[in-house]
Amino acid sequence: MMRTQTIVAMCAVLTIVTACVGGSESEDSSFITLTGFGEGDGDSSAETDEGDGDGDGDPTTTGDGDGDGDPTTTGDGDGDPTTTGDGDGDIPIADMIDNFEDGDGALIPNNGRQGYWYSFNDESDGSTQTPAADMVLPESGGAGGTSMAMHTTGSGFAVWGAGIGVDLNNMGDPEGGDGIKMIYDASGYTGIVVTAKGNGQVRGVVQIEATIPPGEGGTCALDCDPHGKILVLSSEWQQFTLPFDQLAQEGWGTPAAWDATTVVGLQFKVAANANFDFWVDEIGFF
Repeated sequence: MMRTQTIVAMCAVLTIVTACVGGSESEDSSFITLTGFGEGDGDSSAETDEGDGDGDGDPTTTGDGDGDGDPTTTGDGDGDPTTTGDGDGDIPIADMIDNFEDGDGALIPNNGRQGYWYSFNDESDGSTQTPAADMVLPESGGAGGTSMAMHTTGSGFAVWGAGIGVDLNNMGDPEGGDGIKMIYDASGYTGIVVTAKGNGQVRGVVQIEATIPPGEGGTCALDCDPHGKILVLSSEWQQFTLPFDQLAQEGWGTPAAWDATTVVGLQFKVAANANFDFWVDEIGFF
């Protein structure tokens, strides 16, 4: 007759983990069954898929917070740390272009930059835009509790639209003209960061010498199509980036290779037939 010996169940407590061991042993076989080890989900397997911190089912990856299951990427939930627009303000500015706190229409004269803000549009009949071209100044109410920001509103532009912009190397015209847009070497940076809010979408544009006409200081003879990226705005301030390696022409004009050593200026543009109202602030290189 087979002789069976019963092992009395034992419970051992180690710090905060409790393991209960029980079972039986025969002359032909032996086994130990472990129950109640950590998961609390009715699965007694050795794997654990709750409480690993990032919800990806892998206890070796924790806490990346952006839902992509990769702890090396963080921030805005799209798995790409170079794109933002979630209001986190998580891309630090390495070199401020303008934060508007001085209340004037000129950018901050850092690292050889000089230039003035301007508004522009297609001059459609019956259209309106504020501020007017000769009165471009920041307004009260900046991002993150700051004092000032640049603001524009308008409607009725039926040809190609309207916007605001600033040159990075333009000393201006003492007689009141537009001056000449000269190049600025931005090759030491990754791109532009801007905080913005408003309705609809805005195209953030970085002009280079090859995408502006000769009369403004460039080399583009026909159909100048600058490089840019669409920014989808909301009623809350959000931070956006314009990484140089993600900027692209729209495709309707003369092709031009991107060249960060010949940057001329920045623009924020809306398309034709838009009723627009948007703000920009905290603009700089990263």
